[in-house]
Amino acid sequence: MPPRSRRSLLAAVTTGLAGGIAGCNARIGGSSASPPPTRLTDIDPLYVADGVPLPDGADLLTVEDPTGGRLALFPARNPDLDEALAALRGATPVAVVGRNAQATLADICAGDGRAYGLAGESWDPTTPVAAVVPYGEVLATHVFEGVGVPGGLPDALDRILNPPHAACEVDPELPGYPNGFDDRGRALGTAYVHGRNEAGRFTRRDDLRIAPGPDRTRVVLSMRGTIQDRGDVDSSGDRYDVDRIRLVASFDDPLHATAPPTGETDGLTVRREEDGSDDAVDHRFESTSDRTRRGFTACQRSLLTPTGTPDPFSYVANARFRWRDARLLREDDHWHHHTPGQAVWYPDGGPQS
Repeated sequence: MPPRSRRSLLAAVTTGLAGGIAGCNARIGGSSASPPPTRLTDIDPLYVADGVPLPDGADLLTVEDPTGGRLALFPARNPDLDEALAALRGATPVAVVGRNAQATLADICAGDGRAYGLAGESWDPTTPVAAVVPYGEVLATHVFEGVGVPGGLPDALDRILNPPHAACEVDPELPGYPNGFDDRGRALGTAYVHGRNEAGRFTRRDDLRIAPGPDRTRVVLSMRGTIQDRGDVDSSGDRYDVDRIRLVASFDDPLHATAPPTGETDGLTVRREEDGSDDAVDHRFESTSDRTRRGFTACQRSLLTPTGTPDPFSYVANARFRWRDARLLREDDHWHHHTPGQAVWYPDGGPQS
């Protein structure tokens, strides 16, 4: 099968699926999301540009300098890009709020010039919140799905400042990992996708590290998925159990090794499928204990050996999250959420518009 058709398969058809697929027979009528517990006053002071929608009654401390707050907020429509870039260069995270937020975020990242990546190069125009956080010579990007604006804005901003750092349930020790790669390899940043739906909450995190070599470049992609039930969101967290995460990726470059292998852990069953002819990998992590049915973090690592370091570097990937209706035993009573698309990384900064 040609690589592009395989890549399309792994991407779960189109990026339009990313916006909270309610799987085959997931039912909508049950518990609804409660307002997030975080308040804007918990994370101020903030710089808030004109045109940013805020929750009703928000009484927060604001600053006049884009570099003077914990975050600088800009509207997705007609933002002042010079002020946004000034905030980033002053080590202040930037959040874009409003319809088509990721498109505006891409312009800001490209204008900054540091290395960065996006988990999906194309975007849903309804994406309500996107953000970029400077870390020395690289940028971390955040894209949010299923967040209502302005009501869900405080929770999104809190996750930008305090991204989840859950430990992996599996050991993704990579066979053939180059000696000294952590010291010699160059990190290109981190790309997050955060979301919530009727079943629970999830986070996808991609990290990329590269190191040119005398014969072939080494590229290591680390994908991480965290899935939770609704227990940490509101009191109605007994409808859906956490069921499965699939981390799938397909590459244009040779796939040298991937981890973890098929096996059993305390609370998870791991299955791995590789397609060496197509340089693709599919990991499935299924919960098998009460603990992991409340939530878990799955990790996948892949070592690639391209002949050079393309700029940009891209691959097709998808973190597929699945919850099961705890009250029923039917195989089709699941809630699905996908994060498909072509990820893209810019070692030397993004394209200038």
